[in-house]
Amino acid sequence: MRFSLSEIKKYYGYFVLTNIILSAFIIYQLFYSKYYRKSDDEKIFVVEQGKNLDEIIDGLYNAGIIPDKFLFKTAVKLTGKESQIISKSYLFKNGLNNLQLIDLLTDKNLTQFTKLTIPEGYTIRQIGRLIEKKLSLSKEKFYSETKNDSLISLIGLKGKIKDLEGFLFPDTYEVQTVFNERKLVYLLFNEFRKKILDNNFLDSDDSKRDTNLLRIITLASIIQGETRIKDEMPVISGVYNNRLRKGMKLEADPTIQYILPDGPRRLLYDDLKINSPYNTYLTKGLPPGPINNPGTDAIKAALNPDTNNYIFFVATGDGGHRFSENYQQHLEAVKEYRAKLKNESSKEK
Repeated sequence: MRFSLSEIKKYYGYFVLTNIILSAFIIYQLFYSKYYRKSDDEKIFVVEQGKNLDEIIDGLYNAGIIPDKFLFKTAVKLTGKESQIISKSYLFKNGLNNLQLIDLLTDKNLTQFTKLTIPEGYTIRQIGRLIEKKLSLSKEKFYSETKNDSLISLIGLKGKIKDLEGFLFPDTYEVQTVFNERKLVYLLFNEFRKKILDNNFLDSDDSKRDTNLLRIITLASIIQGETRIKDEMPVISGVYNNRLRKGMKLEADPTIQYILPDGPRRLLYDDLKINSPYNTYLTKGLPPGPINNPGTDAIKAALNPDTNNYIFFVATGDGGHRFSENYQQHLEAVKEYRAKLKNESSKEK
């Protein structure tokens, strides 16, 4: 079959056009096609010192940041930046393309921040698990840094507490992605000093208030563990002060949760028998130290207990509590609570 010159030109034109379209598609896929993860959450990824390009790409792929290792590696090679990737921690938002990812990984002047929220009442171990997930930091290193003697000495508690439980301020922070475990502990601790100590938060002319720092924060942590309701906190503080004054055991469930290796969970009767100075069902008085990191409302409640005659309280099942002045009233409240739970359980069936 013989083609005329006009036909050859025509087919050549189709060939060139097809190649242009194909090349444009490949370039688009390599550099400009955006990746969208199922979750909109930002992802922290650490490029560790000494990792080669293939290891870095494997890590990005396993973290769900890139969907195709070959395409990304090709894009890196074509930009000539394979030796310019900087070892540090990065924040990757959803919807980035390869070119944007490469620019991030090779930007010497890049400073990134992410929001970190420490909820009120979180323990050191809960914070450790949170930052491991959110910031890709080591929870074990974080635990170790909370035992910093120099920081403990700054609040006059060296030899009295083993770590900074209770003295890491719960709040929402803007933290740099390059933060390490030590810097984070310093940030949370310094915020506690700023919000609670440096502004005379604990100062009072009221002789009824015990301004001993360890006592106040320990009591505040138990109050925080008992309720999230701001208006209930001073009432619960009053209950515990009444029990302490009468020489009664506090019998505070949050202190049991603190010593459970698999807590928090539903408490069992056997849990109340655990031999620990934090077990307020066995030991009179406050535990040796805080059982979580309380917020300002709980600390205010510890400083300003409500004046009442309550010595018992039980959950109502809706987040609140019912308070009683004597054991008989308490038994009736417990009976009502259990009946409510039974009724709700039968409805679910």
